[in-house]
Amino acid sequence: MPFTSRDQRIHSTTDWEIMQQAHNQASKMLDRCPKTHARCNHLAKIVIAIYESGVQNIDELAVMAANRELNVLAEKGYFQQPFRVASINQRPDARHS
Repeated sequence: MPFTSRDQRIHSTTDWEIMQQAHNQASKMLDRCPKTHARCNHLAKIVIAIYESGVQNIDELAVMAANRELNVLAEKGYFQQPFRVASINQRPDARHS
């Protein structure tokens, strides 16, 4: 997950580990590479914003970030059922159609 040095001063190492895991999980849910996808930086910003709002559970954070990305895709005409925290625990790599 790409971060600036300024971002890294704001959060602890544990915070970054949680956000990194959530970013990786959200990317996997969206069937994307967490490092090379064109929108990986945007997804990282979403993860940070949600984390800073108080969501610190990795599964919940990943689902919320992936669903925000689905909203962007919906604006472009691609519709997909939202992800749910329960479904991610059962099948983390499954995409809903």
